[in-house]
Amino acid sequence: METGSIKMLLYNAKKILKEAGIQEYALDAELFMMKAVGMDRIHIITEGDKMLTEEQLEYFNRCVNRRLKNEPTAYIIGSREFMGLDFYVENGVLIPRPDTEILVERVIEEAKKRNGKALVAEVGAGTGCISISIAKYTNAVCRCTDINPAAVKLARKNAELNNVSDRVFFYDGDIFKGLPENGKYDIIVSNPPYINKADMETLMPDVKDYEPSNALFGGDDGMDFYRKIASDGFELLNAGGGIFFEIGYDEAEGVSEILINNGYTDIEVLKDLSGLDRVVSAYRRK
Repeated sequence: METGSIKMLLYNAKKILKEAGIQEYALDAELFMMKAVGMDRIHIITEGDKMLTEEQLEYFNRCVNRRLKNEPTAYIIGSREFMGLDFYVENGVLIPRPDTEILVERVIEEAKKRNGKALVAEVGAGTGCISISIAKYTNAVCRCTDINPAAVKLARKNAELNNVSDRVFFYDGDIFKGLPENGKYDIIVSNPPYINKADMETLMPDVKDYEPSNALFGGDDGMDFYRKIASDGFELLNAGGGIFFEIGYDEAEGVSEILINNGYTDIEVLKDLSGLDRVVSAYRRK
């Protein structure tokens, strides 16, 4: 696109993205413009006649072209909002999703019942958005693992960004490996890889072609990580401690069965805003 005003460039970008089949074309174009000119959404609307500099235009065009190749917007602009907080995002680390807020809200509710003394273990931290949000809205202390060193590094940056690095700690390790030894936890939380083999082939291009498969694929039936976390996590929970999982829409029965078989009780399934099963929780009562 040639140089022009914010208003004109936004109009053209939205048209191009829409014609390419980009679902959230309008929001994406506005996010690219906000990043390019350093303004919030209100100002790019009220100052629509402002002309872009050559550098701003180059950045904006580059963002649009990357999106036309189905690259996720969060990777392009390097950030994502989650639970009202800002998080750095980068290629190779799973992008936070709004559905996961259901899980976080449930754990926040649980942590607040424990008089601000909850010790939380998270498996598969990614950007750190789950534990950082829990710590931001409660007094909980969170210890988190991820097998991806890049995710651990990014999550630590996000903890500093959100001023909770004194209560949220990230460790390199698979499942519970890497956590301080002899720890007993009040809460275990995870949004593990849970997409099964058949569904991996049907993912949207912006997910399948760009997001890390090891943060998505949960084995042939999608249940591999639930089995391991439920099994290993039982002995790490204090009596009365809770375990909380995000799940796929059709996995409530399978995950509930895994939890029951590992000695957990009080199984509860929560739905997301679309009415789909999204969270399973359970407790260790002995």
